[in-house]
Amino acid sequence: MSETTPTRTRSEEERAPEGVPRRRVNRRERILRTAAEVFATQGFHNTSLADIAAMLDMTPAGVLHHFGSKTDLLTAVLELRDTNDPAPEGSGMLDHLVTTARRNAERPGTTRLYAVLSAESATAEHPAQEWFRERYSVLREEAEAAVLDRIGPEHRKAASTPGPHGHTPARAAATAVLAAMDGLQVQWLLDPEAVDMAAVTELVVEAVVARLTHHEAAGR
Repeated sequence: MSETTPTRTRSEEERAPEGVPRRRVNRRERILRTAAEVFATQGFHNTSLADIAAMLDMTPAGVLHHFGSKTDLLTAVLELRDTNDPAPEGSGMLDHLVTTARRNAERPGTTRLYAVLSAESATAEHPAQEWFRERYSVLREEAEAAVLDRIGPEHRKAASTPGPHGHTPARAAATAVLAAMDGLQVQWLLDPEAVDMAAVTELVVEAVVARLTHHEAAGR
């Protein structure tokens, strides 16, 4: 999935506890943004705290003063990325996915960060594995609800009926859209001129919605 956001958290500055100096908040954000750049290019396992600290003219201990461990820093980076694209509820989320795909083409660093870390999280004992598992679970639920809202009440019963493997057509449609967005990100990062992420995402959304509505109509 894509670089879209199921959560609605506030920025680091907005979440800063009362009485915390703004300078400290700004330093935390500098660390987060630098870590995001390094994780995006090197991945989590190939990045050390020393790598991040060196880019900030800090010591590793200085980074740990703000974040207790490299894993804590990774989690904070992922949460910071999630502040940028709050997803609407209902069928509007499908339009939001298209908008997100368009925005992703304007922020290659953030798109690369997501693509690298999400793929890397599938490896054994990766610290972000649970974070991404939960993220995908939430996004599938939200996208499924958006699909059901978009197709209208006359098609919802059929789209909500589990098939032989226990999955509903609406859930399959949601999964297909999110999977397409993930694959598009990788293709775009490798060859930006060859891929229009927003146009293809919109095409996939339209295709799965048409499949659910036309399939039921044909079966009557």
